[in-house]
Amino acid sequence: MKILEKHILKNFIIAFAFCITLLMVLGVIGDILGFLDDIFKKGIPLSSIFLFYLYFAPFAFVNMVPFACLLGAVFVFNDLSKNHEVTAIITSGISLWKVMKPVLLATFVLCLCTFIVNEKLVPGAMGKAGQIRQEKLERSGEEGKQVVENLTAYGEGNQMIFAREYYPKTKKMEDVIIHKLDANQATTKKINAKSAKWRDDGFWVGTDVIVFNLDSNGDFAWDPEVYKNKKLPIRESPGDFVNTQLDPKMMSYDQLKRYISILAVSSSPTSVRRLAVDLNYKLAFPFTAMITVLVGIPFSIATGRVNALLGMARGIFVAMLYLPVMAVCLAFGKRGILPPVLSVWLSIILFTFLGAYFVNKRS
Repeated sequence: MKILEKHILKNFIIAFAFCITLLMVLGVIGDILGFLDDIFKKGIPLSSIFLFYLYFAPFAFVNMVPFACLLGAVFVFNDLSKNHEVTAIITSGISLWKVMKPVLLATFVLCLCTFIVNEKLVPGAMGKAGQIRQEKLERSGEEGKQVVENLTAYGEGNQMIFAREYYPKTKKMEDVIIHKLDANQATTKKINAKSAKWRDDGFWVGTDVIVFNLDSNGDFAWDPEVYKNKKLPIRESPGDFVNTQLDPKMMSYDQLKRYISILAVSSSPTSVRRLAVDLNYKLAFPFTAMITVLVGIPFSIATGRVNALLGMARGIFVAMLYLPVMAVCLAFGKRGILPPVLSVWLSIILFTFLGAYFVNKRS
C-alpha cells in the first residue's frame, strides 16, 4: 500500500507542477497580448514588464492552485482507472479513501501554502505590481479618476489612512481617519479630520481635527486634542494614494479586519457587510483546492480508454460547478440574504458532503 501511495503522490506532484506552471504561463501570455500594442507604441521596457509579472506571480499562484490541483488529481486517477487499476484496488478491499489519501494530504499542504502566500506575500507584491502597471505599463496617473471612494492605504510611519472620498484633481480628502500603529499593529493614536487638503509646499492640512491618544489597552490615555486646522502626519503625496489604494481582495486577513473596523465608524452597514463576507472568504478560499479535488476524483474514474476521456471531462465539469455555486452564496451574503459566515461556508459544506457521498459510493 505504501508503494502505491508513493506512486500516486509522485505522479500528483509532477502533474500539479506541470499544471500550475502551464496555467501561470498561459495567463501571462494572455495578459501581455491584451496590451501588446501599448508595449510597442509607448516603448515600454522589458524590465518593467518582467518586474510587473514577478510581483504578480504570488497572486497568480494563489488563484491557480485550485485548478492545478483539480487537473493534477483528475489526470492521476483517470490514468489509473482507464486500465482498470482503480477497480482492481477497490475490489481487493482497499477503500477509495485510502487511495486518495496522499493526494488529499498533498492538497491540504498546498492549501496551507496558499493561505500563507495570500497573507504574507500577495498584499505587498500586488501593491508594487499595481504601481508598476499604472506608472510604466498603462501610464495612467491620478488625472484619470474623478473620485476615489473609501480610500484606504498603509502609509509611511506604520499608519493606516482612510478617507470616505478622495478627489485627485483637487487633491482633497473628506472624512479622514488615521490610525497610528505600533510594532504589534495596535493603535496608539487616532486622528479624525473632517477634510484634508494638499498644500503645494508638500504636506496635508486637516480641518476640524481631533487627536486621540490611546494606551496599551486601547483606552483613551487623556482628553482628545481639538484643532480647527492642523498639519497631518501623512507623508504620501496625492499621486501616491492613487497608486497605493488598497483593494479588499488584495489585503491580508488582518489588514481587512482593521479596514472593516475603520469603515464601521463612517460607512454604511451595507459596505461593512460586504467586506465581512470578503473577510470570511479569506479563510475559506484556500480550501477551494480541497473541494475541487474531493469532488473531481470520484467523477473522473471511468474504465476503458474511450470512457477515460469522458470521465476526465466529467470530473472537471462537476468540480467546476463549485465556483458558480460559491459565487451565488457570496452574492446572497453581500445582499444580506444570508449571514456573512454562512454565505462563505455553505458551498464548501454542500460540496464536501457531495464529494464524500460519491467517494463512498465508488468505494
